Amino acid sequence: MKKKEYATSRGERVSVGFFAFGAILSYYVIYSYLQLFLTDFVGVSASAVAVVFMIAKIFDAVNDPVFGVIVDMAKPKSGKYLPWLKVAAMAIPITTLIVFWNPVSQSFPMWAKILWALISYVLWDLAYTMYDAPLSSLITVTSKGMYERNFLMALTSFMVYMGGLLVVVIVPILYPMFGWGVTGTVLGVLCFLSMIAMPFKVKERYAAETEQEATLKEMISCVVGNKFLLIVVLSMIVGSLTDVSTTLQTYFAIYCLGGSEWLTPIALATTLPVLAVVLFVPKLLTKVDKFWAYIVSRIITVMITIVIYFVGYENVPVMVSLVALRAVVSSLWGSIGMLFIADCVEYGQYKTGMRNQGIAFSLKAFVNKVVVAIAGAVGMLSLSLVGYVEGGVAQSAETIRGIWALYALGPAIGAVVAVAIMIACYKLRDKDIDLMARCNKGEITREECERQLGGRF
Repeated sequence: MKKKEYATSRGERVSVGFFAFGAILSYYVIYSYLQLFLTDFVGVSASAVAVVFMIAKIFDAVNDPVFGVIVDMAKPKSGKYLPWLKVAAMAIPITTLIVFWNPVSQSFPMWAKILWALISYVLWDLAYTMYDAPLSSLITVTSKGMYERNFLMALTSFMVYMGGLLVVVIVPILYPMFGWGVTGTVLGVLCFLSMIAMPFKVKERYAAETEQEATLKEMISCVVGNKFLLIVVLSMIVGSLTDVSTTLQTYFAIYCLGGSEWLTPIALATTLPVLAVVLFVPKLLTKVDKFWAYIVSRIITVMITIVIYFVGYENVPVMVSLVALRAVVSSLWGSIGMLFIADCVEYGQYKTGMRNQGIAFSLKAFVNKVVVAIAGAVGMLSLSLVGYVEGGVAQSAETIRGIWALYALGPAIGAVVAVAIMIACYKLRDKDIDLMARCNKGEITREECERQLGGRF
């Protein structure tokens, strides 16, 4: 599409990118540093933080479908999505400030600090929900051109990536110097300045199609009726049970490596490789079956994890290099794993005649949030079990060894079980899906498809 063929103005496109950039500033600082803030500066115990995380993220997973219904039912005069994004542009920065202004005074009772953490986190999550789905949907009503839509999607993805990088660079500098209140305020102000223009600048040019979110009951029914989708979901959840390295990354940098200055190198080592892998995956999958690419990359991840643990963290450059390598391989199976959902949709249509694509992908988003909730809660509970003492005090040698073991070796345990589940139970391969897809489209008869599949399904 040429420049003159864009339906949106340059200002609209820039504002969309900065809107995503601002929102992700808030998301990354809360996702990556909230647990450290609560334990080391507010003084909340690791076990209490685990409960806060679990409640808030389960609430998050459930409120997405509810919000989708509300969006479809509401008929505001100023558009279908822009009114929600206007609220989000103000609510996300404000709730970010509230989260990081949890009183640290000793006179403020601990139960009140925990309640503040829970309520502020839930409010922030509600604000972020008003941004997340509406922004993607907004792009579909600003232009009918596929190139322009893809460009806007790519732009938001790039700005999200840049926002994440900014957070991992500046937060470890800001909070040791100025404290978490100032750090939260700086991120909140940057978030507001980046987000505020877009909802007042972008236009909804076309009528929105009805995109009602799947209910929880529909998602459960979809899983129960599709055995391979159930296997994929089960392996994802089991694999997340011990994947605590992201949750404990800040604690590892501070207490094992010796200071917050290591947060940025470690964070960059785990985030920078992702972009290269995402670009590499489509080409890889033209050469090998996605199932075996997934299994081999998970096994390699486990092997690297074991090597990291036994090499230790005394030689920091070697350890950081190995962590970066693990991030590369993890990104590979993480990207491929999501593609199994689409395969299961084809299988489900082949078996039942119903293509529950919307429900299946709503399920994917739901499971992702459940996985984050489990990993965060298990990580903080594990931290409590190794004797972590809140308040930012020096930790015992035994606790430091425990943090290292959890950070370095923990992800391997759930991964081994997840791989075993997939190898034993998941029988779909690319050639099978290709046949089912052709049958679903009417390109071959069901009898011909069954003959080529050999009756295996």
